[in-house]
Formats: sequence, C-alpha cells, structure tokens
Amino acid sequence: MKKYAAVIAALGASLIVSGCAITPADSAASDNADRPSDLGPAGNCVFKAGVVSDVARCSLEFWFDYWSKVSKLPWVTRQSLIAELGNTPDALLQKVMLSQPTNTPYRSRLRAQNWLEQVMPSLTRVNQARFTAAIAEPSNHILEYESALSLMNRSNQALNDALAAQTQETDEVRAQLDALLNIESNLMGQKEETEQ
Repeated sequence: MKKYAAVIAALGASLIVSGCAITPADSAASDNADRPSDLGPAGNCVFKAGVVSDVARCSLEFWFDYWSKVSKLPWVTRQSLIAELGNTPDALLQKVMLSQPTNTPYRSRLRAQNWLEQVMPSLTRVNQARFTAAIAEPSNHILEYESALSLMNRSNQALNDALAAQTQETDEVRAQLDALLNIESNLMGQKEETEQ
C-alpha cells in the first residue's frame, strides 16, 4: 500500500508540474478569479491576490521544494512542525503537505483533508484543480483503503473471537462427552461384575 501511495504522490506531482502544458494559455484570462493581476508578480501565484504577504510562497516551486523536504522527515518531527503552525492559508497548506507522506496516521491524514478544504478557496482556480489532483484525490483513495482495511481487520477479529469461542465450546462439549462415556463404561463394568 505504501508503494501505491508513493506512486500516486509522484503521479500527482508530475500532473501539477505538467499542468501548465495541459492548461490552455487563455484559461487564466477567461477566469475572473485568475486574472493576471491576481496571480502575483510572476503571474502565477498559487494563492489569490492578497492572501499571502511572502512573495516566495506564491510560487509552485516553493511548495514542491517544501513538500519534497518534509516528505523525508519522520512523523514525530512533522507532527511537532504541524503543532507550531497557525491557521493562515499558507500555514494550512504547509500542514497539509506535512501530513501527506505514507507513514502519517489515519486520523492525521483525515484532519489534513479538512485543512485542504479550508485552504482551497484561497487558491487560484487553476491551483485548486492542481492540488485536488495531486493531494486531495490520492489522499482520499488512501483514506478509503485504510478505512476498508480497518473494517476488514475488525471483521477478522470478530471472526477470530467467534472461532475461539466455538473452539472453547467444542472442547467443553468434548470433555462432557468423554465424562459421559467414562460413566457409561464404568456402569457397564459394574453391571458385568454383578452378573458374574
């Protein structure tokens, strides 16, 4: 499952990078939310105009570099970084990226989906689509698989418990049957002795 998640993440990242080639050049002009004046100094800010004050955080390259760096950190380290961040749109996006590696616990990954939903309105429309394809959809699939595995584990545990209870009942019935056979054998032996 970890290999599958890594493949999905890599595919999503490549989709974001190649998004410019796939997106028609005039789509930004046709979308009022993504007018060139709203896209920051370079014309392609991840966030809508006025959302972030740090120009460096506008670039997709910044976010890809950040994602690449944090993906190598252990969960405990990433968890402490998440605890230090606030609730501004760029901080929420950082929290989301800190929660994407495959060794993130289920509940934390689920919470990251909520953060992503909160930050989506702050992103330009093009970047909403990119982050949906690269983060939201793969993460949803992983959450669904983990949920299904959890349900299967609970079901298997219930079956194991039922099997253990049946085995115990079978052992008890077998012991009672052996006791009855011993009693019958003893009675037969006593009857033979009395007849002689």
